[in-house]
Amino acid sequence: MKKFYFLALSLVSILSFSQSTISFESSEGFTAGSIHGQGTWVTTGTGGTPANVTNQIINTEDKTDGSNSLKITKEAAFGSQSSTIVGAFGNLATALPYNNFTVSFDIKITEKSASSSDFAFAGVNSTAGSYVTWLRCQYNGQVMVATTAWNDTGATWNANTWYRFKIVGNATGVTYYLNDALIYTGAPMTTNPINQIRFVHDNYSGSAYIDNVKINNEETLAVNDLNKNEKITVFPNPAVEYLNIKSATKIKNVEVFDISGKKVQVKLDGDKVDVRNLSVGSYLINVETEGKNYTEKFIKK
Repeated sequence: MKKFYFLALSLVSILSFSQSTISFESSEGFTAGSIHGQGTWVTTGTGGTPANVTNQIINTEDKTDGSNSLKITKEAAFGSQSSTIVGAFGNLATALPYNNFTVSFDIKITEKSASSSDFAFAGVNSTAGSYVTWLRCQYNGQVMVATTAWNDTGATWNANTWYRFKIVGNATGVTYYLNDALIYTGAPMTTNPINQIRFVHDNYSGSAYIDNVKINNEETLAVNDLNKNEKITVFPNPAVEYLNIKSATKIKNVEVFDISGKKVQVKLDGDKVDVRNLSVGSYLINVETEGKNYTEKFIKK
């Protein structure tokens, strides 16, 4: 049986830092084979010979954009690990502030079983040796996020299915989306800038394909722009007893999260949310309408 272990997109305005899209294409300077040494990318060090693992490769087997993708998979000569450290690391030309960034990517994982790998994305400060953000697709189908501890987002994944994750950092925390639906909001692990992104696993079985990585290149609209374009308004803000939701389409579901990312219980009655039982403070409300999800910060007085 596989081991168990415990390891240590609220909305923002459009980001002004450097933008890039990485689809691992020949037009971007990538060629088939090990990603180590291609551009700014390196793979996990072995401490021996070869100096770095070799099976984290650019391939044409599966993709969502262009002809290539990054495949991360088991290294036969490298033992199973207690953490997700095996894979490909992309060093960034411009570091991302922990409170002002967005990173998104497509991922497809081939196995979900007790003997398969956990696959993860991490935003890291390699100089300080610290993690800023860390998301893990666990072997049993759970999606986990690390803050001061690992947290179950309640989201799930299935084998051989493409998913898109988006991670957004701003002044209120780090927000995680799966296929554009909010799944978790919490504090960054550290407040260092992110100068390296990692796609990694713990070297059990299975593979993951990574494609269409976007860094500060996927517009995340400010609240006012979102309300104008998508015709949704949440008011009054601050709220004392009720939040009213004005939407052009039917409201299907509402979830409210405190600033640590913990879901809190509220009651939706038509287009009105009862917040009387909430403690005073800041919250995020996620409103699901027909085919859309909207997230906005509000204050309970």
